[in-house]
Amino acid sequence: MRKIAFLVPTAATGKLSGELARREKVLRSIASPGTQIDIFGLEMDPEKSYLDVIESEYDASMDVPRTLECAIAAEKAGYQALIISCGGDPGVVPLREVVTVPIIPPGMAAKHVCSMLGRRFSILTTGSGPSRRTEIYERDGLLKLVSIHPIGLSVLEVRREKEKALEAMIREGKRAVKEFGAELVTYGCMSMGFLMVDEELTGEIGVPAVNPVKVSVKMAEMFIDLGITHSKLAYPFPKSLR
Repeated sequence: MRKIAFLVPTAATGKLSGELARREKVLRSIASPGTQIDIFGLEMDPEKSYLDVIESEYDASMDVPRTLECAIAAEKAGYQALIISCGGDPGVVPLREVVTVPIIPPGMAAKHVCSMLGRRFSILTTGSGPSRRTEIYERDGLLKLVSIHPIGLSVLEVRREKEKALEAMIREGKRAVKEFGAELVTYGCMSMGFLMVDEELTGEIGVPAVNPVKVSVKMAEMFIDLGITHSKLAYPFPKSLR
């Protein structure tokens, strides 16, 4: 039995309701038979359980200390792989320093999958502002991440207005393909991933939509099955924890 934790420090593990309960159900629908996957948190009172909103680097940095504590607790509870719950992958380096089991950063995982499936990809994400061109190359000289496209909605708006969010994702996805030459798209926000609209988006824009929620679950299973994790030479335990 594989055992995976989806880290949400502000959740009450095993006592979920509302959006947290819905997300745990989605995660379990993605997982393979023989996988136990739980939203794992530190909150003891289910009445105080909630889902964080991360919309800036400041928000992300404030979330990292609690996530570190959550990861340590999840490893002690016997989880074999841990998934960061934000598409921006906050704290991936310190998280790998404090545990030995695989840490799955969903944004990074989805980008790697995109890079294997095409020569150019774009990111659709929350927030406002113009689309921006990027130039991130692999060693072979191929241009990979070509653009980032805010869809004009906040994280909370994406959670509450699925149809509006999908329309915005289709609009920006088509722009990524037509104006920037994207051959795939992925999402910069897990709330977009949890909408589970990938097939519909793919059909509308004509290129694959790679969902970081799905990729992170499958990658966690893969690392468990292969029996591999991050190198402790690359991510050694902090001296204060030795």
